[in-house]
Amino acid sequence: MITLKDYQLRVLDSLRDFFRQCSRDGRPEAAFQAVQLRNGRTPLPYIPVSAAGLAPGMPYVCLRVPTGGGKTLLACHAAGLAMEGYMCAERAVVLWLVPSNTILDQTADALRDPRHPYRRALELACGTVEVVTIEEALRLSRATVEGQTVVIVATIQSFRVEDTTGRKVYDQNGVFAEHLLNVPADRLADLLPGADGKPKPSLVNMLRLRRPVVIVDEAHNARTDLSFATLGNVLPSCIVEFTATPARKGTPSNVLHHVSAAELKAAEMVKLPLRVITRHPSQRGQLLAEAITLRADLEKISLAEAQNTGEYLRPIMLLQAERVDGCESLRDRLVREFGIAKDEVKISVGTLDELKNVRDIASPKCAVRFIITVQKLREGWDCPFAYVLCSLRETRSATAIEQIVGRILRLPRAQAKQHPDLNCAYAFSISDSLPEVLNELREALESNGFTTAEAERIIIPMLQGALPLGMQPKTVQFEPGKEIDAEVAQVQVAALAGKVRIDTAKGEITVLVPLDKNETSLLASCVKTPEAKAKVAEMVALVREAEMAFGGSGQTRVPSPYERQLDFIVPLLCVRENKELFEFEDTYLLEYPWRLSEKDATLAAGYNPLERPTGKAGVVDVGSKGEVVTGVMQDSAQYFVSTVHQQVLQLGGSGDWTLETLVAWLDRHIDHQDIPVGESAEFLRKVIRGLMAKHGITDLSVLALDRFRLRDEIEARIQQHRDNEQKVAFQQFLLPDSTLTVSDERAINFKTMQYEPSWLYEGGFQFKKHYFGPKPGELRETTAGGVQTEEFKCAQFLDGLPEVKFWMRNLSGKFTSFRLQTSKYRFYPDFLCQLVDGRVLAVEYKGAHLWADAEEKRAVGTVWASRSGGRCLFVMPTEGDFSVISKVVKQVA
Repeated sequence: MITLKDYQLRVLDSLRDFFRQCSRDGRPEAAFQAVQLRNGRTPLPYIPVSAAGLAPGMPYVCLRVPTGGGKTLLACHAAGLAMEGYMCAERAVVLWLVPSNTILDQTADALRDPRHPYRRALELACGTVEVVTIEEALRLSRATVEGQTVVIVATIQSFRVEDTTGRKVYDQNGVFAEHLLNVPADRLADLLPGADGKPKPSLVNMLRLRRPVVIVDEAHNARTDLSFATLGNVLPSCIVEFTATPARKGTPSNVLHHVSAAELKAAEMVKLPLRVITRHPSQRGQLLAEAITLRADLEKISLAEAQNTGEYLRPIMLLQAERVDGCESLRDRLVREFGIAKDEVKISVGTLDELKNVRDIASPKCAVRFIITVQKLREGWDCPFAYVLCSLRETRSATAIEQIVGRILRLPRAQAKQHPDLNCAYAFSISDSLPEVLNELREALESNGFTTAEAERIIIPMLQGALPLGMQPKTVQFEPGKEIDAEVAQVQVAALAGKVRIDTAKGEITVLVPLDKNETSLLASCVKTPEAKAKVAEMVALVREAEMAFGGSGQTRVPSPYERQLDFIVPLLCVRENKELFEFEDTYLLEYPWRLSEKDATLAAGYNPLERPTGKAGVVDVGSKGEVVTGVMQDSAQYFVSTVHQQVLQLGGSGDWTLETLVAWLDRHIDHQDIPVGESAEFLRKVIRGLMAKHGITDLSVLALDRFRLRDEIEARIQQHRDNEQKVAFQQFLLPDSTLTVSDERAINFKTMQYEPSWLYEGGFQFKKHYFGPKPGELRETTAGGVQTEEFKCAQFLDGLPEVKFWMRNLSGKFTSFRLQTSKYRFYPDFLCQLVDGRVLAVEYKGAHLWADAEEKRAVGTVWASRSGGRCLFVMPTEGDFSVISKVVKQVA
């Protein structure tokens, strides 16, 4: 089983919250904007799909995940969230659409394989699962559909009438006659009629009856008006897209959650940065030789890595040839001139695809180290061993470079390697224009789901003549002890104010930011020979060109404290146990003893299991024989979602329920790891008995029919009791004699942390003191109405405060951020400041309307400051009054 990464959990939390709110109030637009607000985003308008068969009320969202982010794994979990959290169903039909037949075969094989992590994730999310292709779906029995969740893997083309398979989907098929037996009368209008006017037994009518969950993998390949009209033919209950590049025109995607490059890097999913080496077209042979040498060096490093970790790794180079008819001669050249064994080189172009015969490219028995292609590798080919891209073409197709770059980004086993060079990707390119190559790669990364700002930080150009292994970005190597004048360097480094680093012992000079003419002269004076001065001038020019290629001015600037690797140490609030320090978190609150079975089991006054939300068919109930019956009423405001719920109940039946089977079902579907099963079961019995007495219910099937809504109500009631108990425990920790303490022994040093914002500040203000550079993460300058936000004003105030040495925007919800525990959750102060006098200040801004609800935040922030011995300060300004910050920092420790 693959353990989900933190960013993947955040993606699924967003989708879960969206579906649950849709299920409760039937308004996807409200749920969409609520999730964006919780994620700190400015809410964008929700755009309903407009196509036949796709009602405006149908939930339709997109999850934007860059290449290498694990879209398929997320989709497995998404199917379960839609089924249980939105449809309120025990099982469902899932229509899983992929862009091509190649991807179809790969996806279906993985979802069927009981040993594959995707299959295990699907079963964890959906229970018992049957996975079929569209051809196999044409033979589905009713028992199969009603006995488990059925996942149909198909292409969008399979549902187009002009396609051969598509015609079979719509054609009359006797297999589906049993599916249409005893169809509720109100559903007949949803089914396509045959020649006799009656519902035609067909696969499409089975789907229309079951209201499938539609998962669209790589949705940008299926986003046309025709595709949406095709999806409408199956009457989906909801659509969830997974793509790296959401649609922005036509019918724009409703992007619910966006995963950033920083999050992928921090989660060890991708090889970043991408180091770039360019050569003039006249140096094509030299470029090839350097790329081959680098791949060989990477393999030597990987052998040493294997001795330390046991992980097998064989770096592969993707070689983009000039022409298809030149591939064989290029392979011969590799064999003849570089001594490479022929079986180590495979060609993948057009009809000649030697990769088809490679069963497991990651196996130690596989010899492949070089793959020659021209336009692109075959669709669906994926190998994290691909580390090096070498393009020998002067003119390149944007699509080809985009597709090949995507192949070298995935990190093997989604785990960082001990040697840093194995965590990077490498691109060699023929061109007489570095900006042209950088722009090409930037566009390629954008096509793989990264933003322009992310691409700027990801692509690192390297010096000509300097291979990147073992080298830091913007670093040039000299002969130690000979070429650098140590005495002059000591003086000039100070004069250059942190813009360069010089290590005389290692013979390294690192240029952090563009230098002006005078600064370049100062740096050149640190080296002795004309050749060394030329290398310095080349490095300075490279740094300037690279910044300009990504839209920067190329003008000199002050490097950020992070670039200068200055310490930024913030102590955590901890609990001292047996002379050891442990971070104060919710586990300490959950350890507080309490008994759920003794708590009040009364549910919210507004909940009535006899009054269920209804759609166009009206009331749903259990008949005298235990069957589900419906009656026609007026349309409700929750038309679409409530209708889906009603149709699911119609087809599901009521079943045979006893008190204990309903208790067991509820217990399985409510998360309560902190509560013993005996306690939860007794509480559930009290709830059920109380409801039956209050509403005069004698048949448990009535409650069972409403079990998903009942689950949500009970879950909310248990959480109320939990919150109350944790609040009592929390207050105990705030007492003066508690074991809470603050020490540098347990602290975060942001110098060693990955800064992983989901998005960057996009306004025009130039922040000068932000620790990670002039663009803080997740900071909005204005509201949707164009008014400056209070948090932005607070950031401006901190940036101009003389007592602040540097500050940072603390990112909410990230494990690399500073946090403080309240009785309900962790909270992340908006800003952290390193003061000139060495103290640390945490600032949490609160609007006046939120001030009263922030009592616990103020309390735990005050305790954190008071237990630090004067090392830490905490302040919570409100109503735009930032003078309180000045008062706090001027206090004498």
